Amino acid sequence: MVVLGHAEKLLKVGRHLLFGAGVVDVWGPVGVTVFFVISGFLITRLLIAEQDESGAINLFRFYVRRGLRILPAYWVYLSTIAVLACAGAVVAGLGGFAHALSFTTDYVNPDSWVLNHSWSLSVEEQFYALWPLLLVIVGAAKARRTALLLIFAAPLARVLTYFYAPHLRPAITSMLHLRVDALMIGCWVALEQRLNPSSRPLEILGRPRTAAFAAAYCVLIAGIVRHVGFANVAFGYGLEELSACSIVLWALRHPASKPARVLNSPAFVHAGAISYSLYLWQQLWLTHERPTPLWKIPLLVIGAVLCAEASYRLVERPLLRLRSRLNFTAISRSTLPAGN
Repeated sequence: MVVLGHAEKLLKVGRHLLFGAGVVDVWGPVGVTVFFVISGFLITRLLIAEQDESGAINLFRFYVRRGLRILPAYWVYLSTIAVLACAGAVVAGLGGFAHALSFTTDYVNPDSWVLNHSWSLSVEEQFYALWPLLLVIVGAAKARRTALLLIFAAPLARVLTYFYAPHLRPAITSMLHLRVDALMIGCWVALEQRLNPSSRPLEILGRPRTAAFAAAYCVLIAGIVRHVGFANVAFGYGLEELSACSIVLWALRHPASKPARVLNSPAFVHAGAISYSLYLWQQLWLTHERPTPLWKIPLLVIGAVLCAEASYRLVERPLLRLRSRLNFTAISRSTLPAGN
């Protein structure tokens, strides 16, 4: 969704399209919302599974595994951008690099297109730093209540920001405390499945009709709502998040269905494998800083995919093999008992 959304936006740079703003151009931010929901869901499930298997959550092992997964490919991308910036091929200042490296671009815009997408990685890293620690300290039941509280608090904070800090409206989409509900709803679903398997809300979200509407919302309706500022702030983000949850729950419950078989096909599985590197590198190729000839756009997408393949094969996959071989269970002092 990010690649298609950014590619569609290239059509509008320096051009006046017949229908003006469409729905495909906002697939990028909608796709990031879906990613946040899946991330919260998956990370929480993994932490719960570790607790069930070993009786504790090893925070040291979690942070090392996340670091090996995220940082090397990210550093390679930033190093490439630094070389290109020195050569004058892209615009990126020292301040932008400082915020990208410190994962603070969700609050401080780097003023650089090729670094701007690090806001979502900043949100993720801040989530990784806080959520597992909270889960260890307060336990699953209290963590579920905390997630639910934040799910309701974030929209209120967005509305207050929209009216009382209008200069921050462009940043509402990126700041952690205003987007934390996207992560928390995934966390809540994972905890609700664990603590209340017969949950009525989960049953409703996982229904086929609910999931069908959710898919339609993500690919069509969300694009319309996102062009209506206050509506999107008040309930648009929340509907995107619920839609992502619905699709995930339905897919997990119906693995033999035709859509699930498509999602489990080798092509889609491989797209998922390279998706992190593709997210990093598409920003360089699909730049909106200058008009682009129409015939170049497919070539730029291919260039982004090739860079993602190279990053996955040369950086990510070797480190994933290393990560699978590492054993940190001996470092017992880094393991804290999880609460009940």
